[in-house]
Amino acid sequence: MHWVAILIIAAWMLIGGAAHMIAPEPFFAIVPDWMPELAVVYISGIVEIVIGIAVLMPRTRSLAGLAFALLCAGYLPLHIWDFIRPDPVFSVPWSASLRILIQMGLIALGLWLWRRGQTPAGT
Repeated sequence: MHWVAILIIAAWMLIGGAAHMIAPEPFFAIVPDWMPELAVVYISGIVEIVIGIAVLMPRTRSLAGLAFALLCAGYLPLHIWDFIRPDPVFSVPWSASLRILIQMGLIALGLWLWRRGQTPAGT
């Protein structure tokens, strides 16, 4: 399970981060109106790439798991807002509901990887 979690987080972050950089426009719709769209998308893409690389390195893996969980928790309100807003990005209710459930699972996965790194080896 350990390597599966690492690969899921690395792939999710590296592919997602690259997508933010290559084609930022599709992400604009989820950025709140009061925030600068391009800057938010690029910064979040950079953060995702850093986490994706960090989770592959044993010395930073545990912290990357925590960072992944926190980033996903930060994205969760955007997905909840999309569920109730008048002009949803994802079709409501099934797509937004699925997205919220996936975010919750990703948060749990990141926390699991972080906690695993907090226990002494061999316990």
